[in-house]
Amino acid sequence: MVDIFVNYRTLDAGYGSAACHEMLSTRFGKDRVFFDCENILPGERYPDAIRRALEETRVLLVLIGPRWLAPDPSAPDGGRRLVDREDDWVRREIRRALARDIAIIPVLLDGAKLPPPDVLPEDIRNLTNHQSARVRRQSLGEDVQRLAERIAGLIPGADAPGPGRRADPVLDDAAVALREAVRKRLDEEITRRSLKLPEPIPLRWVRTKRPVRSRSEVLYDELSPAGDLRDLARYFGGPRRGHLVVLGLPGAGKSVLALLLARSLLDVWSAGEHVPVLLPLSAWRPTIDLRDWMVQNVQEILTELPEERRFGKAVAAQLVAEGRMMPVLDGLDELPEPLRADAVRQIEAGTENAAPLLLTCRAEEYETTVRTTGERLTRADAVELTEVRPGEAIAYLLWSSVDGDERWAGVVDVLRTDPESPLARAFTSPLMLYLARTAYRAGVTDPKRLLAYSEQDKLETHLLKSYLPAVYDKRSRSPYGPERAKRYLEVVARRMRRDGTFDFAWWQLDSVVTGLVVGLAFGGVCGWFFTALFGATAGVLAGLLTGSVSYGVHLRFRAKLQQVYVTEDAHHGPRATFPRYRLIGVLLGLVVACATGAGVSAWMSGTLGAEPRTAWHYAVRVGGAYGVATLLGSAWGSYQVTRTWLWLTRRLPWRPMRFLEEAHDLGVLRQTGAVHQFRHNRLQEQLSGGAPRPSRRSVYGKRRATRLGKLLLPVVPGVAQVALVVGGLFGMGVFYAGTSNAVLLSYRSGDRPAHDTPCAPVSHPGGLGCAPQDPVWTWTLPRGAAQSTVLVPRTSKEASVIEWDGAVSVSGCAASSVEVRLAVGDRRLDPFTLTDGGFWPFKGSLEDRSPLYGAVLLKGEPVSVTLRRLDDKPCDLEFGWTRPGLIADGLHPVRQRLGITLGAGGS
Repeated sequence: MVDIFVNYRTLDAGYGSAACHEMLSTRFGKDRVFFDCENILPGERYPDAIRRALEETRVLLVLIGPRWLAPDPSAPDGGRRLVDREDDWVRREIRRALARDIAIIPVLLDGAKLPPPDVLPEDIRNLTNHQSARVRRQSLGEDVQRLAERIAGLIPGADAPGPGRRADPVLDDAAVALREAVRKRLDEEITRRSLKLPEPIPLRWVRTKRPVRSRSEVLYDELSPAGDLRDLARYFGGPRRGHLVVLGLPGAGKSVLALLLARSLLDVWSAGEHVPVLLPLSAWRPTIDLRDWMVQNVQEILTELPEERRFGKAVAAQLVAEGRMMPVLDGLDELPEPLRADAVRQIEAGTENAAPLLLTCRAEEYETTVRTTGERLTRADAVELTEVRPGEAIAYLLWSSVDGDERWAGVVDVLRTDPESPLARAFTSPLMLYLARTAYRAGVTDPKRLLAYSEQDKLETHLLKSYLPAVYDKRSRSPYGPERAKRYLEVVARRMRRDGTFDFAWWQLDSVVTGLVVGLAFGGVCGWFFTALFGATAGVLAGLLTGSVSYGVHLRFRAKLQQVYVTEDAHHGPRATFPRYRLIGVLLGLVVACATGAGVSAWMSGTLGAEPRTAWHYAVRVGGAYGVATLLGSAWGSYQVTRTWLWLTRRLPWRPMRFLEEAHDLGVLRQTGAVHQFRHNRLQEQLSGGAPRPSRRSVYGKRRATRLGKLLLPVVPGVAQVALVVGGLFGMGVFYAGTSNAVLLSYRSGDRPAHDTPCAPVSHPGGLGCAPQDPVWTWTLPRGAAQSTVLVPRTSKEASVIEWDGAVSVSGCAASSVEVRLAVGDRRLDPFTLTDGGFWPFKGSLEDRSPLYGAVLLKGEPVSVTLRRLDDKPCDLEFGWTRPGLIADGLHPVRQRLGITLGAGGS
């Protein structure tokens, strides 16, 4: 089969024609590049061979050198050009290619220019409308390589490996290994779904009339207007295969066709051909590059081979890059609607090489995408699956029954005689036909029950409901049984409907009870600890606040499925992430326990002055309990709590993963990467109670994440909890410290000071007024005098004081000094001296002059003030104390509850 025709003039393009033929033959195969000196056999009629090649070829290369328009050397006058002759083969070949409207590339050799239209014969002047390419002797290899890439983009399928293609032993071996691994996968899937027992449902198609395909003159392929699976196999096995979109209604058999077609192509596969690889698009998101995703799928398939035959990622990438695989992309409609246009755009851009491609999608969804966004596969033809014919439905049902079985007789009669009946209309769907055969395969069942339904929807609902009992019958040896399996699958389907996705992962399992358990765990621990510190009221408030915040944080991360971060580029099985996140949960719990314990210990030692033994006693309890609560709130812990609750309420088995794996083995679910999916969307809709909601998110992360990023995301809730409890402790400490009360003093005995409460003038609407200021006690000391006063706290309650309140001052006698001695109970403080500065009298904080250096417990003990004049000046010296009193320790009640004694030297 000829794809590329080399048109040249012998006296003009000798080296160029030979070089182009050799290099293009290496790339595309000698049988696909027509060069008259090589392809026309001795004895073969030259005109016939040229004509046949011209009718087959898809690209004409017109090699134009400096002498392309040279005169005919055989002409008598030597002035007539060859191109002006009617029998000039160069002119005749160009004329035919223009008439066929195929791709024409003028190739300009060594600086030659494209002739202007007016110097060419009229029948080939349109040659100048085609974009040219340049090939120079000094860059021959690079120029011809660029030309080959352009040709590969023009004719899908021409780049397929052929007999003349340069061999790569490693890639050839990898392609063979890939074919074997894919065939094993497909065989397992076909067996699991009983697609060939005894024969598959006939799937027929016609070229779609929907406005979704390019014009016929653009699509240069050999696809017939209608056909069946065998016709598609012949098309993709032929030399002119291209891109194809298979459309159909829900349940029309698109996925089955993709599966059986890929398997059929593998049967006739030969070395050097494309290996069809079935790729469910529901496992892909356009945020991941399509080629990268295909490489990872190919790599995953290759890792299933024995170790001695495995290939790495580099080989997988080369298989994809060189077009050694044929992507069979199943289920564009299973992508969220906002992503479909981006997906089509990526598929269009990511499959520019000549490898064939198959894409399946629901007809309405694909048409809507094309109509609303304009995105489509421009190089793809489109076909649409047709309804199953009554005769084919009858054959399928009878082939599935034993000889002499007359149970289907009534159904067969209706199919033959009444093609518009609800039964016949339902059985035009391959899915409904398959469900009927599965539900009524047992000899004790009666298919005549299907005749009782007068509405197609009710009949289809009945078949969907009958499917699971038939699958989970005694022959399945399932420990669950039909009723339990249905109940369990309803939970799964409703979670998927709630999340608006076709995927189900273990981290989607959650319940309100799980959030409450996590909130109670955090709130209970915090409430108990704060009760021990600050009393019942503070404990209840702290517990409610912490529990509510923990509940909200848990719901926030669970709702957005952010506790487990698995991107679309990850290809782990459903169980592979399980031990990983169990380890993350345990490690996170340990980290939170240590961090919380360290924070509690540091706070109790530093703020409360607790002994190390007391501090670590509470640190171990609070930290350990917070670690357990964090483990419960992790992805793995939440799953354990949820599955326990759902098991207790009989909505899921104790081992949900084992149940999902069995459903996969029985053909109810399919496994794609780290998730499970219902094999039939209609079944999911029926079990969930309605059609899936529009997808708002995926179980996968939206983008690739670094290893550090994947580890940090699950840590965020734990960090939030630690910050909450430690921040709460320090906040309460600041609050209690800030609410420390002044202990006011009263006169008891000794020298009585003068009391004064000054006021500051203020103005108000009625005139001037007075605003009371802090009280001032004043002692007047004549020359050589000494005075002593005993004061007592105004309150009879026990108080722990930590510093003096107020300020002291001396005035009235410049340069005079007074010695001040203070005592609190039995604690006598060092004396200090104050001197009157005259014009600048002294005034300062009493605590700065005579600090207490630690807490003092007052239980009615007196406070004494002793003053002694140190000079003999004849004037009176006044010693004043503004706001006389002491500052009580706000954390004293906390220390009392914990039995902490803060003596001298404490802080």
